Amino acid sequence: MDIGSDQFSNLLACVSLVISGILAVLYVRDRRHVKFTIANDYINQLLQWHHSVIEILTELRLRQFSGYEDERQSLLIELSAYIEKGRFFFPNINPGEHGVDKPPAYRGYRNIGLDFLVASYNLHHKPSSSSLNEKAEQLQRLFTSVVYEIINPGERLETIRELTDRYFVKGLSVEDLQEPGQLSAVSHMWDRPAKST
Repeated sequence: MDIGSDQFSNLLACVSLVISGILAVLYVRDRRHVKFTIANDYINQLLQWHHSVIEILTELRLRQFSGYEDERQSLLIELSAYIEKGRFFFPNINPGEHGVDKPPAYRGYRNIGLDFLVASYNLHHKPSSSSLNEKAEQLQRLFTSVVYEIINPGERLETIRELTDRYFVKGLSVEDLQEPGQLSAVSHMWDRPAKST
């Protein structure tokens, strides 16, 4: 079979087109992986910072400090430092409109995520009480919700599933348990622990 130059040119053009298409798909897929890696690195840093802040807030809220005010003060100093670090995750808003005489990191209005932490910091300077603990818990939940909305775990898991063909979480809640033994094992989960006095 004799292939003419026109047929050879057409065959070469088709092969080139197929190779170009494959390379384009690989490029787009690789670019998506790179974008995910960059976003994932940022999210991991944010989660590490959030984890450290939550440990401090939880200890301030649940620990009894009578006679240990130095330890409480040490935690407040740590929280203050984490608030400063948080400025890199939650920069101020509208820096050209408010506080223009301040250093750059403090110009504008503080982001709400940091506002919840500053409110917690100020709250924990007051004497402990059940009312204080309730407010502290509410502020902690609001702070976690701000971080949660940034991370968007559902969307993140979906992206991971698209990239890896695996979904790492089952969409179940305790209401999905059917066996009486399973239900009795978790029946206490809605009972709040008694507060120590």
